[in-house]
Amino acid sequence: MTFDELLAALETATFVTAKQRIIRDFANTHESPIVEDTRVIFFYISPDAREVYLEGDWTNWQPAAMAYLPDTSLWYRVEQFPRAARLEYRIVVNGHRRLDPRNPRIAQSGYGPHSELAMPGYQEPREITDGSRIDRGLVEPHWMTSRELGDRRTFWVCLPPHFDPLKRCRVAYFNDGGDYMRLADLPRLADYLIARGDVPPFIAVLVKPNDREKEYARNNAHARFIVNELVPWIDANYPTRAERDGRALIGASFGGLQAAHIARRRPNVFGLVGGQSGYYSYQNDALIKDYAAAPNLGIRFHLVVGQYETNLNATGRPEMNLVAAQERFARVLRDKGYAVISEEYPEGHQWGFWRAHLGDALRFFWGPYLK
Repeated sequence: MTFDELLAALETATFVTAKQRIIRDFANTHESPIVEDTRVIFFYISPDAREVYLEGDWTNWQPAAMAYLPDTSLWYRVEQFPRAARLEYRIVVNGHRRLDPRNPRIAQSGYGPHSELAMPGYQEPREITDGSRIDRGLVEPHWMTSRELGDRRTFWVCLPPHFDPLKRCRVAYFNDGGDYMRLADLPRLADYLIARGDVPPFIAVLVKPNDREKEYARNNAHARFIVNELVPWIDANYPTRAERDGRALIGASFGGLQAAHIARRRPNVFGLVGGQSGYYSYQNDALIKDYAAAPNLGIRFHLVVGQYETNLNATGRPEMNLVAAQERFARVLRDKGYAVISEEYPEGHQWGFWRAHLGDALRFFWGPYLK
Protein backbone atom coordinates (compact mmCIF):
# COMPACT_ATOMS: atom_id res chain seq x y z
CA MET A 1 0.00 0.00 0.00
CA THR A 2 1.35 3.42 -0.96
CA PHE A 3 0.84 6.45 1.23
CA ASP A 4 -1.71 7.87 -1.21
CA GLU A 5 -3.60 4.58 -1.03
CA LEU A 6 -3.47 4.82 2.75
CA LEU A 7 -5.06 8.27 2.66
CA ALA A 8 -7.74 7.04 0.26
CA ALA A 9 -8.52 4.06 2.49
CA LEU A 10 -8.80 6.28 5.55
CA GLU A 11 -11.11 8.65 3.71
CA THR A 12 -13.56 5.85 2.86
CA ALA A 13 -13.40 4.14 6.26
CA THR A 14 -16.50 4.90 8.33
CA PHE A 15 -15.51 4.02 11.88
CA VAL A 16 -12.62 5.30 13.96
CA THR A 17 -11.66 1.74 14.90
CA ALA A 18 -11.42 0.81 11.23
CA LYS A 19 -9.18 3.82 10.56
CA GLN A 20 -6.90 2.91 13.43
CA ARG A 21 -6.62 -0.66 12.17
CA ILE A 22 -5.69 0.58 8.69
CA ILE A 23 -3.01 2.87 10.17
CA ARG A 24 -1.66 0.09 12.38
CA ASP A 25 -1.38 -2.32 9.47
CA PHE A 26 0.36 0.33 7.37
CA ALA A 27 2.81 1.20 10.15
CA ASN A 28 3.73 -2.45 10.61
CA THR A 29 4.99 -2.66 7.02
CA HIS A 30 6.51 0.80 6.43
CA GLU A 31 9.45 2.71 7.84
CA SER A 32 9.52 6.49 7.94
CA PRO A 33 10.09 8.42 5.85
CA ILE A 34 8.59 6.91 2.72
CA VAL A 35 10.65 7.77 -0.35
CA GLU A 36 9.03 7.79 -3.80
CA ASP A 37 11.71 9.01 -6.21
CA THR A 38 12.10 12.67 -5.17
CA ARG A 39 8.90 12.73 -3.10
CA VAL A 40 9.32 12.05 0.61
CA ILE A 41 6.52 11.45 3.12
CA PHE A 42 7.32 11.79 6.80
CA PHE A 43 4.70 10.32 9.11
CA TYR A 44 4.25 10.03 12.84
CA ILE A 45 1.63 8.02 14.73
CA SER A 46 0.56 8.89 18.26
CA PRO A 47 -2.85 9.05 19.95
CA ASP A 48 -1.46 11.52 22.50
CA ALA A 49 0.11 14.09 20.18
CA ARG A 50 -1.42 17.57 20.24
CA GLU A 51 1.05 19.18 17.83
CA VAL A 52 3.80 17.64 15.72
CA TYR A 53 6.53 19.41 13.76
CA LEU A 54 9.54 18.49 11.66
CA GLU A 55 12.83 20.32 11.91
CA GLY A 56 15.83 19.54 9.77
CA ASP A 57 18.54 20.71 7.44
CA TRP A 58 16.02 21.91 4.84
CA THR A 59 14.03 23.97 7.39
CA ASN A 60 17.20 25.50 8.89
CA TRP A 61 16.14 23.60 12.02
CA GLN A 62 13.01 25.69 12.37
CA PRO A 63 9.74 23.79 13.08
CA ALA A 64 7.58 22.93 10.06
CA ALA A 65 4.08 21.73 10.95
CA MET A 66 2.97 18.21 10.13
CA ALA A 67 -0.64 17.77 8.99
CA TYR A 68 -3.09 15.91 11.22
CA LEU A 69 -5.70 13.57 9.75
CA PRO A 70 -8.92 13.96 11.79
CA ASP A 71 -10.28 10.97 13.70
CA THR A 72 -6.91 9.19 13.47
CA SER A 73 -3.55 9.19 15.22
CA LEU A 74 -1.70 10.05 11.99
CA TRP A 75 0.44 13.12 11.35
CA TYR A 76 2.36 13.58 8.09
CA ARG A 77 4.28 16.00 5.89
CA VAL A 78 5.26 15.71 2.22
CA GLU A 79 8.52 17.16 0.87
CA GLN A 80 10.52 17.11 -2.37
CA PHE A 81 14.29 16.59 -2.32
CA PRO A 82 17.04 15.97 -4.90
CA ARG A 83 17.62 12.28 -5.60
CA ALA A 84 21.18 12.47 -4.23
CA ALA A 85 20.31 14.30 -1.00
CA ARG A 86 21.36 13.23 2.48
CA LEU A 87 19.56 15.14 5.22
CA GLU A 88 19.19 15.05 8.98
CA TYR A 89 16.09 15.85 11.00
CA ARG A 90 14.14 15.43 14.22
CA ILE A 91 10.45 15.28 15.12
CA VAL A 92 9.03 17.71 17.70
CA VAL A 93 6.04 16.27 19.58
CA ASN A 94 4.19 18.45 22.08
CA GLY A 95 7.30 20.62 22.32
CA HIS A 96 9.75 17.74 22.85
CA ARG A 97 12.41 16.88 20.26
CA ARG A 98 12.91 13.22 19.45
CA LEU A 99 14.26 10.91 16.80
CA ASP A 100 11.87 9.47 14.23
CA PRO A 101 10.84 6.20 15.93
CA ARG A 102 10.21 4.49 12.58
CA ASN A 103 13.56 5.43 11.02
CA PRO A 104 16.48 3.13 11.92
CA ARG A 105 19.09 5.44 10.35
CA ILE A 106 20.75 7.65 12.96
CA ALA A 107 23.50 10.23 12.39
CA GLN A 108 25.64 11.66 15.15
CA SER A 109 25.99 15.43 15.24
CA GLY A 110 27.59 18.04 17.42
CA TYR A 111 24.18 18.51 19.05
CA GLY A 112 23.33 14.88 19.65
CA PRO A 113 21.80 12.19 17.42
CA HIS A 114 19.58 13.01 14.45
CA SER A 115 17.41 10.86 12.24
CA GLU A 116 18.93 10.54 8.77
CA LEU A 117 17.32 10.50 5.33
CA ALA A 118 19.42 9.16 2.46
CA MET A 119 17.71 9.56 -0.92
CA PRO A 120 17.93 6.80 -3.58
CA GLY A 121 20.72 8.55 -5.48
CA TYR A 122 22.90 9.21 -2.47
CA GLN A 123 26.11 7.19 -2.51
CA GLU A 124 27.98 6.84 0.74
CA PRO A 125 31.73 6.62 0.10
CA ARG A 126 33.51 3.30 0.26
CA GLU A 127 35.68 4.40 3.17
CA ILE A 128 32.54 4.64 5.32
CA THR A 129 30.51 1.67 4.08
CA ASP A 130 33.30 -0.90 3.76
CA GLY A 131 33.52 -2.82 7.02
CA SER A 132 36.53 -4.86 5.95
CA ARG A 133 39.17 -5.48 8.57
CA ILE A 134 42.16 -3.17 8.11
CA ASP A 135 45.41 -2.65 9.95
CA ARG A 136 45.18 0.24 12.36
CA GLY A 137 47.66 2.89 13.38
CA LEU A 138 48.33 4.25 16.86
CA VAL A 139 46.71 7.29 18.49
CA GLU A 140 48.96 9.21 20.88
CA PRO A 141 47.41 11.88 23.15
CA HIS A 142 49.52 14.97 23.92
CA TRP A 143 49.26 18.37 25.47
CA MET A 144 51.42 21.48 25.55
CA THR A 145 51.33 24.87 27.21
CA SER A 146 51.02 27.57 24.57
CA ARG A 147 52.84 30.84 25.09
CA GLU A 148 50.87 32.41 22.27
CA LEU A 149 47.49 31.52 23.80
CA GLY A 150 48.49 31.39 27.45
CA ASP A 151 46.87 28.08 28.26
CA ARG A 152 47.13 24.32 27.91
CA ARG A 153 46.38 22.74 24.54
CA THR A 154 45.24 19.17 23.90
CA PHE A 155 45.92 17.32 20.65
CA TRP A 156 46.17 13.78 19.33
CA VAL A 157 48.77 12.42 16.92
CA CYS A 158 47.41 9.59 14.77
CA LEU A 159 50.19 7.49 13.27
CA PRO A 160 49.58 5.47 10.10
CA PRO A 161 49.44 1.66 10.12
CA HIS A 162 52.90 0.04 10.12
CA PHE A 163 54.45 3.38 11.04
CA ASP A 164 58.15 3.47 10.19
CA PRO A 165 60.07 6.10 12.20
CA LEU A 166 62.73 6.13 9.47
CA LYS A 167 60.31 7.24 6.74
CA ARG A 168 59.14 10.82 6.59
CA CYS A 169 55.38 11.32 6.42
CA ARG A 170 53.08 14.05 5.25
CA VAL A 171 50.94 15.61 8.00
CA ALA A 172 47.28 16.67 8.03
CA TYR A 173 46.31 19.07 10.81
CA PHE A 174 42.65 19.29 11.83
CA ASN A 175 40.86 22.10 13.63
CA ASP A 176 38.12 20.76 15.95
CA GLY A 177 40.26 17.65 16.27
CA GLY A 178 38.16 16.06 18.99
CA ASP A 179 35.04 16.33 16.83
CA TYR A 180 36.83 14.91 13.79
CA MET A 181 37.76 11.95 15.97
CA ARG A 182 34.32 11.55 17.55
CA LEU A 183 32.06 12.44 14.62
CA ALA A 184 34.07 12.09 11.40
CA ASP A 185 35.51 8.62 11.94
CA LEU A 186 39.15 9.65 12.29
CA PRO A 187 41.60 8.00 12.47
CA ARG A 188 39.87 4.87 11.09
CA LEU A 189 38.97 6.71 7.88
CA ALA A 190 42.60 7.74 7.38
CA ASP A 191 43.79 4.19 8.07
CA TYR A 192 41.34 2.89 5.48
CA LEU A 193 42.49 5.33 2.78
CA ILE A 194 46.10 4.35 3.45
CA ALA A 195 45.31 0.63 3.47
CA ARG A 196 43.45 0.91 0.15
CA GLY A 197 46.31 2.82 -1.43
CA ASP A 198 44.26 5.97 -2.01
CA VAL A 199 46.85 8.15 -0.25
CA PRO A 200 50.39 7.60 1.01
CA PRO A 201 50.91 7.04 4.74
CA PHE A 202 50.41 10.30 6.63
CA ILE A 203 50.19 11.54 10.19
CA ALA A 204 46.97 13.20 11.38
CA VAL A 205 47.22 15.82 14.12
CA LEU A 206 43.84 16.48 15.73
CA VAL A 207 43.86 19.77 17.62
CA LYS A 208 41.17 20.53 20.18
CA PRO A 209 40.10 24.18 20.65
CA ASN A 210 39.43 25.68 24.06
CA ASP A 211 37.17 28.48 22.79
CA ARG A 212 36.47 27.76 19.13
CA GLU A 213 34.37 30.82 18.30
CA LYS A 214 37.16 33.08 19.52
CA GLU A 215 40.11 31.03 18.28
CA TYR A 216 38.71 30.33 14.81
CA ALA A 217 37.52 33.88 14.08
CA ARG A 218 40.61 34.76 11.99
CA ASN A 219 42.55 34.75 15.25
CA ASN A 220 46.23 35.55 14.77
CA ALA A 221 47.27 34.29 18.23
CA HIS A 222 45.79 30.91 17.38
CA ALA A 223 47.52 31.01 14.00
CA ARG A 224 50.85 31.67 15.72
CA PHE A 225 50.23 28.76 18.10
CA ILE A 226 49.71 26.39 15.18
CA VAL A 227 52.60 27.68 13.08
CA ASN A 228 55.19 28.67 15.70
CA GLU A 229 54.54 26.09 18.42
CA LEU A 230 52.60 23.04 17.28
CA VAL A 231 54.11 22.49 13.82
CA PRO A 232 57.73 22.77 15.06
CA TRP A 233 56.94 20.37 17.92
CA ILE A 234 55.46 17.82 15.53
CA ASP A 235 58.41 18.18 13.14
CA ALA A 236 60.86 17.74 16.03
CA ASN A 237 59.19 14.65 17.47
CA TYR A 238 58.03 12.76 14.38
CA PRO A 239 59.56 12.00 10.97
CA THR A 240 57.69 14.54 8.84
CA ARG A 241 58.08 16.09 5.43
CA ALA A 242 58.77 19.59 6.72
CA GLU A 243 57.55 21.35 3.59
CA ARG A 244 54.39 23.22 2.63
CA ASP A 245 53.09 20.56 0.24
CA GLY A 246 53.62 17.99 2.96
CA ARG A 247 51.23 19.80 5.31
CA ALA A 248 47.46 20.13 5.02
CA LEU A 249 45.20 22.15 7.30
CA ILE A 250 41.55 21.09 7.40
CA GLY A 251 38.53 22.48 9.20
CA ALA A 252 34.75 22.65 9.17
CA SER A 253 32.55 25.74 9.52
CA PHE A 254 34.48 28.22 11.72
CA GLY A 255 37.38 25.77 11.60
CA GLY A 256 37.40 26.01 7.80
CA LEU A 257 37.61 29.79 8.03
CA GLN A 258 40.59 29.57 10.39
CA ALA A 259 42.34 26.98 8.23
CA ALA A 260 42.22 29.33 5.24
CA HIS A 261 43.26 32.25 7.44
CA ILE A 262 46.33 30.44 8.81
CA ALA A 263 47.43 29.42 5.31
CA ARG A 264 46.99 33.02 4.13
CA ARG A 265 49.21 34.25 6.98
CA ARG A 266 51.86 31.56 6.53
CA PRO A 267 51.69 29.97 3.07
CA ASN A 268 55.29 28.84 3.49
CA VAL A 269 54.07 26.43 6.20
CA PHE A 270 50.74 25.18 4.81
CA GLY A 271 50.33 24.58 1.10
CA LEU A 272 47.06 22.62 1.30
CA VAL A 273 43.71 23.72 2.74
CA GLY A 274 40.54 21.69 3.19
CA GLY A 275 37.46 23.80 3.88
CA GLN A 276 34.24 21.99 4.80
CA SER A 277 31.31 24.42 4.89
CA GLY A 278 33.77 27.17 5.72
CA TYR A 279 32.47 30.39 7.25
CA TYR A 280 34.30 32.53 4.67
CA SER A 281 31.70 35.31 4.83
CA TYR A 282 32.57 36.10 8.46
CA GLN A 283 33.00 39.82 9.12
CA ASN A 284 31.76 40.97 5.73
CA ASP A 285 33.94 38.63 3.64
CA ALA A 286 37.15 39.74 5.39
CA LEU A 287 38.99 36.53 4.52
CA ILE A 288 37.89 36.64 0.88
CA LYS A 289 39.03 40.25 0.60
CA ASP A 290 42.34 39.30 2.20
CA TYR A 291 42.99 36.70 -0.51
CA ALA A 292 41.81 39.09 -3.22
CA ALA A 293 44.37 41.67 -2.11
CA ALA A 294 47.29 39.21 -2.20
CA PRO A 295 49.13 37.57 -5.09
CA ASN A 296 48.75 33.86 -5.77
CA LEU A 297 50.36 32.17 -2.77
CA GLY A 298 50.51 28.73 -4.36
CA ILE A 299 48.05 27.07 -1.94
CA ARG A 300 45.80 24.25 -3.18
CA PHE A 301 42.22 24.26 -1.92
CA HIS A 302 39.53 21.60 -1.58
CA LEU A 303 36.20 23.22 -0.64
CA VAL A 304 32.80 21.61 -0.09
CA VAL A 305 29.48 23.09 1.02
CA GLY A 306 25.91 21.83 1.40
CA GLN A 307 23.00 23.02 -0.71
CA TYR A 308 20.99 23.55 2.47
CA GLU A 309 23.50 25.93 4.05
CA THR A 310 22.03 29.14 2.69
CA ASN A 311 20.49 30.45 5.92
CA LEU A 312 22.25 28.96 8.93
CA ASN A 313 20.43 29.46 12.23
CA ALA A 314 17.54 30.95 10.21
CA THR A 315 18.81 34.48 10.84
CA GLY A 316 18.18 35.70 7.30
CA ARG A 317 21.56 37.46 7.36
CA PRO A 318 23.51 37.25 4.08
CA GLU A 319 26.63 36.36 6.08
CA MET A 320 25.01 33.04 7.02
CA ASN A 321 24.70 31.92 3.40
CA LEU A 322 27.69 29.61 3.21
CA VAL A 323 26.87 28.49 -0.32
CA ALA A 324 27.18 32.00 -1.71
CA ALA A 325 30.25 32.63 0.43
CA GLN A 326 32.07 29.60 -0.97
CA GLU A 327 31.13 30.64 -4.50
CA ARG A 328 32.66 34.09 -3.91
CA PHE A 329 35.78 32.64 -2.31
CA ALA A 330 36.30 30.08 -5.07
CA ARG A 331 35.81 32.76 -7.73
CA VAL A 332 38.53 34.93 -6.17
CA LEU A 333 40.87 31.94 -5.93
CA ARG A 334 40.30 30.91 -9.54
CA ASP A 335 40.74 34.47 -10.78
CA LYS A 336 44.10 34.49 -8.98
CA GLY A 337 45.11 31.21 -10.60
CA TYR A 338 44.92 28.94 -7.54
CA ALA A 339 44.36 25.20 -7.88
CA VAL A 340 40.92 24.82 -6.30
CA ILE A 341 38.18 22.21 -6.13
CA SER A 342 34.85 23.77 -5.07
CA GLU A 343 31.81 21.50 -4.87
CA GLU A 344 28.24 21.73 -3.60
CA TYR A 345 26.18 18.74 -2.46
CA PRO A 346 22.49 18.38 -1.46
CA GLU A 347 23.27 18.13 2.24
CA GLY A 348 23.29 20.27 5.37
CA HIS A 349 25.68 21.69 7.96
CA GLN A 350 26.48 18.33 9.52
CA TRP A 351 29.39 16.14 10.50
CA GLY A 352 27.91 13.33 8.44
CA PHE A 353 28.39 15.51 5.36
CA TRP A 354 31.95 16.50 6.24
CA ARG A 355 32.93 12.94 7.11
CA ALA A 356 31.69 11.67 3.74
CA HIS A 357 33.88 14.12 1.79
CA LEU A 358 37.01 14.10 3.91
CA GLY A 359 38.49 11.35 1.77
CA ASP A 360 37.94 13.49 -1.33
CA ALA A 361 40.11 16.23 0.13
CA LEU A 362 42.92 13.88 1.16
CA ARG A 363 42.93 12.19 -2.25
CA PHE A 364 43.06 15.61 -3.93
CA PHE A 365 46.02 16.63 -1.77
CA TRP A 366 48.14 13.50 -1.89
CA GLY A 367 46.65 10.94 -4.26
CA PRO A 368 48.81 12.15 -7.19
CA TYR A 369 51.98 11.28 -5.25
CA LEU A 370 51.11 7.60 -5.63
CA LYS A 371 51.31 7.76 -9.44
